[in-house]
Amino acid sequence: MKHKKSKRRYRIVLSIAVLVGLVSLDFFFTSNGVEEGTYRLESEFDGATGATATVAIVPSDYADLTSPVSRTVNPSYEQIEDMVRKAIELQGGLEWVVNKGDVVMIKVNLVGANSPSGQGENTDVRVVKALIKILADFTEKDVTIQVAEGTARTNDDPSTSGSVWENSGYTDLLTDSYLSGIDLSFVNLNQSIGDLIEVDLGDAGMSAVQGTKYHVHKAELEADVFIDVPVLKIHDTGITNALKLQVGTAPGCYYGYNKMAGTSYSSGIYHDINQRRWTSEMIVDLSAIAGIDFVVVDAIMTLESYKTYRGDNQVRMNTIIAGSDPVAIDHVCTRLFCLNPDDIAHITLAEKAGLGTNNPDQIVVTGAAIEDVRKKVDQNTSEYGKFGQSNRTWLLSQAYEGSDVKEDFITDEGTLRPEAGKEGWSEATYFFDDRIDLLSYYDPSTSIVSYAFTYFSSPEAKEAELWLGTHEGMEVYLNGEMVYSYYSTNAAFDDDYHGGKVGNINLLKGENALLVKTLQKYGDYSFTLNICDHSTSTIQSGNRVEGLVFYTKSTGTGSSVANKKLEADPVHIYPNPATELVHIVPGISSESASVMIYNMKGQLVTTLKSNEQIHAGEPLSWNLESNSGSRVQPGLYVCTVKSGAMVQSTRILVK
Repeated sequence: MKHKKSKRRYRIVLSIAVLVGLVSLDFFFTSNGVEEGTYRLESEFDGATGATATVAIVPSDYADLTSPVSRTVNPSYEQIEDMVRKAIELQGGLEWVVNKGDVVMIKVNLVGANSPSGQGENTDVRVVKALIKILADFTEKDVTIQVAEGTARTNDDPSTSGSVWENSGYTDLLTDSYLSGIDLSFVNLNQSIGDLIEVDLGDAGMSAVQGTKYHVHKAELEADVFIDVPVLKIHDTGITNALKLQVGTAPGCYYGYNKMAGTSYSSGIYHDINQRRWTSEMIVDLSAIAGIDFVVVDAIMTLESYKTYRGDNQVRMNTIIAGSDPVAIDHVCTRLFCLNPDDIAHITLAEKAGLGTNNPDQIVVTGAAIEDVRKKVDQNTSEYGKFGQSNRTWLLSQAYEGSDVKEDFITDEGTLRPEAGKEGWSEATYFFDDRIDLLSYYDPSTSIVSYAFTYFSSPEAKEAELWLGTHEGMEVYLNGEMVYSYYSTNAAFDDDYHGGKVGNINLLKGENALLVKTLQKYGDYSFTLNICDHSTSTIQSGNRVEGLVFYTKSTGTGSSVANKKLEADPVHIYPNPATELVHIVPGISSESASVMIYNMKGQLVTTLKSNEQIHAGEPLSWNLESNSGSRVQPGLYVCTVKSGAMVQSTRILVK
């Protein structure tokens, strides 16, 4: 039985502290002006659940629609409703999300005060109308629906003439005969101070600058169900979608307008990139508080280059994306823009916080394939948009006193293959910024040289671009060979600590070893580094090589997770749909594998094998029962086969 959200959300907030681990705030230190909260041990994140997520993609020309239409034309309301219904149907409906009598908050994205619906700047009101109608249909109108937003404009209330609500068509929903008899209202999340509740994330809070505490409108916490309906767009943060949308839940009366200004109550909720602004951490914290139950993405008209309509930045995609995992949703939508989800900091951090999965091997796409819908878009024209996320997790050596990065402080340094916590090397350490702030880590009182190490796997042998930034001396070794050296100061960083392309490097298929040696002499001891695909366009450059994965413990196999997946045959399911018994045929042989069934919320339904032997082509059977012995309800389920680093998932439709 589904619990009421007003109670469940508080449990979500409390449970995150358990997921992440009781991280001592003493770890977030301030010394000699060094900014606190700069880094955290990887072992202190425990958010990864291993659950499989399913994401539905339905373009307007999807064959199973009642009346498919070209993706190049503006679809009618009826066609959009058909798309929304199909996407939700592919997710097993909403009956497992919403009960009769529930209060459902629908969080939308309203930015442009004078931007009409369907222009790509504000969530298309037709998508929201379709969702309201679907909710009302299966609940027989026994549901309370609140359309909510805290816009970036002072006192932009739904009842105000000329407001973004009115100009984008939302106030018309109240008098729409198609929605007659539905308990529908608007909630302005910006107002007022008396309606706000403080939520303390404790040690699970990601943003040190907020002190783990946030204020949000009480209606958000009191709603039984929280449904996200963003419009997909490019932003300074990479993209704005399901997770980034939660900046709109930060009340302007408390945090200022446009949420970044701050007030006498609090500093602002930053959502641009300007040196160290804690943007990603705040997005993740606000998403944790929201407890997103379901997402319906408006990708009818999207925007490239920037979040607002500028006359020439529209990209028509005529697509609806839906699912219950906001991290997986943002992962898929980033790939629909031909960008790399691993370059979007708030996506990767949200996975660490336990809000969902960013692992492509754990995301099952239903409906249309990503490859059939994706479009290459222009990134944001700011410097950040030209440089994908720096690798943020490293093994760090002890610091050596010295002022010359050319000196070898460790014998045969280029061949180093350190292990975490051994022979002077740190545990795997995550930095909360693209800038790997070694000044905060070492807090040196003299000139020092230190080393940072990571492995990465490449899906193929290829030439790639090395992107980095540094303020002082640096040497970079790839697989034992020096591929970059810099022996000056203050030339390779811009003001926002983002670097640029410094040259081409050759990647081996599978495992590669990367060592960075850096000098601190004049005070700002930091670097950034990414390995990017070639691009001939300056506004589509700086994207991490697709399929490239950084990690700090050698796999010992010389092949990446992606390679392992490609070498395995897919899992075969029959019959599918299933009514009584389903057979699962694994595509690999393994002496230690697990075979599990999950529901669409990522919850474990039953375990068929737990670290046991399986054989490729030898079927297993599932009688459609859960661990409790009861038959599962009709709907979509996901079968996941795990063996070591390899994960394969296939969906099962139960009738």
